[in-house]
Amino acid sequence: MNAMPDSMNPNSAPHRPGGAPAAPARPSQPDAKPPTVPESLRISGFGFPHVALPRRRSGSVCGFRCSDLPLLLLALGACACLTGCFGFLKPAKATARHFVLTPLPAAEPAKVTPGALAVGVGQVKLPAYLFNTSVAVRKGTNEVEYLPSALWAERLDTGFQRVLAADLAIILPTDRIHLSAWQKDAVAAEVYVTIEQFDVDASGRGVLVARWRILSAGGERILKTGGIRLAHQGQPPDSSASGAIATLSDLVAEFSRQLAQALQEATSIQTAPVSR
Repeated sequence: MNAMPDSMNPNSAPHRPGGAPAAPARPSQPDAKPPTVPESLRISGFGFPHVALPRRRSGSVCGFRCSDLPLLLLALGACACLTGCFGFLKPAKATARHFVLTPLPAAEPAKVTPGALAVGVGQVKLPAYLFNTSVAVRKGTNEVEYLPSALWAERLDTGFQRVLAADLAIILPTDRIHLSAWQKDAVAAEVYVTIEQFDVDASGRGVLVARWRILSAGGERILKTGGIRLAHQGQPPDSSASGAIATLSDLVAEFSRQLAQALQEATSIQTAPVSR
């Protein structure tokens, strides 16, 4: 086989005139000099590039096209809402209301006779579910919820005791009602109440279930005991929280009437002369 001539071999180096082979061509190397920054982009004295503002074109405002203005205004409005510049994010005012039980109205000052009955009203005991600061609403036999917008302005056991004493003073009548602490010889009878249920349901029907004891001065003897279950229809608590509180106050008033009668009976038996 005939050998391929060097002139036809692609891997052979080209020949120079005179017979000496030429060196293979090398790719040109880029200059190692750093790129120069145009004068228009230099900061005087430092040579740092600066950010050039876009040139103003016809039909534009500050470099923005007029067609972009609605989108820009929408973005600015969203920022204003998020930062609360116009008060949109101000905290909402509290809507909770605070209530107290109210005693019977005194149309005119009661005429208190000398030697009126002196009564000590002890601390009222409540079930644990009534110690919540919100008004309790019964949803069923074993379910209770609380109105977040209707709060008690005082402890319910304190409020019940206060209204019970005020109602007894009007009904008996007497101005010798003592609360929680008294001297033994300052009262003729002592009253202690334990509440088992005191709430309204979603329809506005209020229920009071309680037990009571009437003791002699100093608690030496039990003069009379009893229990009571009262119900009264009023306004639904969701539509009228104040109406629900009025229903509970009416229940305390009715309880006070029956307790006043029991007090008069118990003390009359205590002071009655013993027949011989």
